[in-house]
Amino acid sequence: MRATIDGSATASESWGTVTVTGRCCGAGSCRNYAPDLLVELDPDGCQELAPDGHEPGAFTGVRRQPRSAAEYQQARTAAAACGFGAIKLGKPAQKLPSELRGSPWKHFPRELEPGVWMLGQPSTRNYGATAFFLEREGGGVLVDLPKPSKSLFAWLREHGGVSRIFLTHADHAQHHAEFVAAFPGAKRMLGRRDVNKYAHAYADATTEVELLLDSDGGPLDFDGHPLPVERMSETELVLLPQPGHTPGGFCLLYRGRYLFTGDHLAYSHRLGHPVGARLQCWQDWEVLTSSVDQLAHWAHAGHLRFAWLLPGHGEEARLCEEPDADAVAAQLDAGVAWMREQPPGRVSLLRWVPFVLARTAPESFVGRVVNAFGEPAWVLPKAVRRYLTTSTALAPR
Repeated sequence: MRATIDGSATASESWGTVTVTGRCCGAGSCRNYAPDLLVELDPDGCQELAPDGHEPGAFTGVRRQPRSAAEYQQARTAAAACGFGAIKLGKPAQKLPSELRGSPWKHFPRELEPGVWMLGQPSTRNYGATAFFLEREGGGVLVDLPKPSKSLFAWLREHGGVSRIFLTHADHAQHHAEFVAAFPGAKRMLGRRDVNKYAHAYADATTEVELLLDSDGGPLDFDGHPLPVERMSETELVLLPQPGHTPGGFCLLYRGRYLFTGDHLAYSHRLGHPVGARLQCWQDWEVLTSSVDQLAHWAHAGHLRFAWLLPGHGEEARLCEEPDADAVAAQLDAGVAWMREQPPGRVSLLRWVPFVLARTAPESFVGRVVNAFGEPAWVLPKAVRRYLTTSTALAPR
C-alpha cells in the first residue's frame, strides 16, 4: 500500500522505528528535530512511552514511532544530529518518496523566521550543539559553530557572508579557525574567562579570538562595551553575561525577540519552563541560578522580552507570539524556583568525561576502567545522580 501525497501512513504500513540507546548522554538537541516523536524522559517514569523506544539509562525516549515518510525523515535528522551516536533507526518497509531521500540535512539550513536560520549538521566536536545564523546586511552572525563544509560555506556566502562569530562559551568553540579561514575578516567573540590556551583532545585553543568579553558586569553591546540596561530592548544585538555553566558564558539577545543561550538555559517541555542543566554544570550551580535570576529581574523591569528561546543543547521553545516582558518574567521565575530546589555544586569535567566514555566508548581504556566498577553513574558526584534515568523507573507503560 502506498503513502498518501503528504507522506502519511495507512494502518498497514510501517515507517520504521526509533530507539534511543544507552549511549545517550543527555544533550537533548535531538528532540528539536523530531518533537512529535522524541521526548525528555521523566526520572520518575510518569509518562506514556512507545515500547522498546529507549534502552536503560537514556535521557530521551520515544513518545511514538513514525507514522509517515516525513516523520521518518525527521527521525533520520535527529539521529544525525546526536553528537554521541545514540539514536538507532529501523528502516521503513516502504520506499521513501523521492523528495525525502538523500541527506537528512537536505532541508537545512531552516529559516525559523525571516533572517534567522537554524543551520543543521552539528559537529561532534561541539558535542552536537545546534548553531544558528543571523542574516544581516554587511555580513551575518554565526551563533556557535556547526560542522564546516564547502556546501555550508557556499550557502553562507550566498546569504551575505559572515562578519562575526559569536561563541556562547568554550564548549562550542571548535572549528573557529576553519570558519575564519573561509571568511577572512570575520571577528570572533568569546567570554574572556572561557579562553582555552592550549588545544587538547576535547577543545581547540582560542587564544586568537579577536574580541574577548568580560562577564563580570551587566549587558554589553556587540562591540563588548557596557550597555545601559534601559537600552536592551531597543538595541539590535545585546550580549548578556551568564556565568555558571562555564565562567565566561554569554547569551545573545537579537532584536529583542530571540535569545540564544548556548548551554546556559534551555526549555523543558516536561516541566513547562526554562531550566539550567544541573547534570552538565561545569562551573557552579548557584552561580548559574543567580545568572538566570538576573535575566528574570531584567524581564520584571521591562528591559528583557523575547519570543524565542534558542539553546545550543536542550530544547528550544517559542514562548509567545510577540516579545512580552511579563510572560518572559513568569517563565524565568518558574525556572529559577526549580533551580533553587536542586542541590548546589558542579560536575567536574574530570568526572563527566569518564562517564561519557563509559557509555559511548566502553571498549576504550577509560571506558573499561569505569565499567569495571559497575554502572558508570558511580563516577559522578552523588548530588547529580538523581538526574540520571533508570530502566526500572522508565519502563514503557
